[in-house]
Amino acid sequence: MKPMDTKIVPRLVQEQRLILTQELQLFLKLIQMTTLELREYLEEQLIENPLLEEAEEKNAENTDSNEPDFEFKPDENMLLGSRERDYKPFKEFIEEGDDEIPWENKVSAPESLLDYLKWQLDLSDFSDEEKHIASIIVGNTDENGYLEIELEEIAQLLAKHQIESIPNQLINNASEDEKKVSYENLINTDRSYIDKVESVLKKMQSSFDPPGVCARDLKECLKIQAEQLGYNGGIQNVNKIIDSFLEEVATRDYKKIADALGVSTEEVEQATSVISSLEPKPGRPFYLKDTAKYIVPDFYVYKVGNDLHIQLNRDFPKVRISQYYETLFKRGASISADVKKYIKEKLEAARRIKNCLEEREKMVNKIIKKIVEHQRDFFEYGSDHLKPLRLKDIARDKDINVHESTVSRITSRRYIHTPQGILELKSLFSRGIEMSDGELISFEKIKTLIKDIITTESPESPYSDEDIAKMLERRNIKIARRTIAKYRKILKIPSSSERVAKKGKDHASYSNNQTYRTKQS
Repeated sequence: MKPMDTKIVPRLVQEQRLILTQELQLFLKLIQMTTLELREYLEEQLIENPLLEEAEEKNAENTDSNEPDFEFKPDENMLLGSRERDYKPFKEFIEEGDDEIPWENKVSAPESLLDYLKWQLDLSDFSDEEKHIASIIVGNTDENGYLEIELEEIAQLLAKHQIESIPNQLINNASEDEKKVSYENLINTDRSYIDKVESVLKKMQSSFDPPGVCARDLKECLKIQAEQLGYNGGIQNVNKIIDSFLEEVATRDYKKIADALGVSTEEVEQATSVISSLEPKPGRPFYLKDTAKYIVPDFYVYKVGNDLHIQLNRDFPKVRISQYYETLFKRGASISADVKKYIKEKLEAARRIKNCLEEREKMVNKIIKKIVEHQRDFFEYGSDHLKPLRLKDIARDKDINVHESTVSRITSRRYIHTPQGILELKSLFSRGIEMSDGELISFEKIKTLIKDIITTESPESPYSDEDIAKMLERRNIKIARRTIAKYRKILKIPSSSERVAKKGKDHASYSNNQTYRTKQS
């Protein structure tokens, strides 16, 4: 066999890497789509790509037939033009059937980027100090996903927080030199504080979704995304181009880039195609577009006997590759070079979509199954039985083994129809604490216990937060008084003194009422 030309091999490797990158990017895009978004996307693709066609339900099991759907040979001009079909946008169906959608299936506003980042932070395994730093980073991330504050400023806030947390007695007993060192650290922030902040920022950039979030500038944002796609060292020169040639990428001056880097323009085009597909504004999907939206469950969980069954909402087109055009491409002799090139591009795009849809369904199925298995008691018995569950618990499961951000993408903005009602999928995740007997208990369960304790208290002598903490400790749950206060506020329950005062007011109001009625009679 004649050996392959050594000049061709690198080009083939580059092309294979480019195809893999495009497929990975599409996969990441598809897994974070809700059912409605996926439906809209596929309907658009069915219009734009002649190589994709909708598989009818009756033929769904037989998608490999070589019989063409149409008994004619297409005109080249028609093939190269846009394909029109009877198409009614989903928006019209929503508007026409608006009255039929229950009001309880509406949400007041979409989730913001800030909410999404806070949720991920709450489920992270960061230390208390790391969470404090991360909360400052999240609070100073703009709507586009960029960090608006310098690391030195965050470090100063951290130093200030640590100084303010020193008890007054220690400050009073400290020498003048010790006080001077503390205030110097506040004014001229020690490098160790900046290093801590940078370490937390890097952890967030590598694990938080959307990719590129919390970047300090456009270059860092793009490089983070390229790294997550595995192409910071994959396609040669991606990072070099991001660092030095973004203006040339925008003007498509590939020759200038190629000359500067000493590579071919083809290599530059492959690298820039990756860069151009990255998101310069990671927060863009979270912009508030509508004041209200409708909930369409993405998954259903229902009980049959003693078993819980899971069903994906497949209310979107089932697509297949047109065997007619694929055969036309393989024969090739009777069509022009332009048409053949066009069909090749559309065929590759259609295959990517089909492959990614299959992988999406496999991944989503595995993750939803694990979540339902873990929270089985919740689905059967209610919110009191919600168990602690973190993103990494699912991500690191031996049957799944993916990055936490993948689980985050799949569970964000999704809804699940359950025996307990329609819920946000992310509400099935909850942090917890370890009890003295080694068991884990979710914070949701703790809040329920606090509410139950207060419900059974004597109105004349309500429990203080300290009393509640001691009662929980007797149940092997050790949490601080300030944590009790925090959960009580979340539950909108007044303090013990306010509850006593409210009891007094209610009693006075009742007495006045009775006096008034006596006078009237």
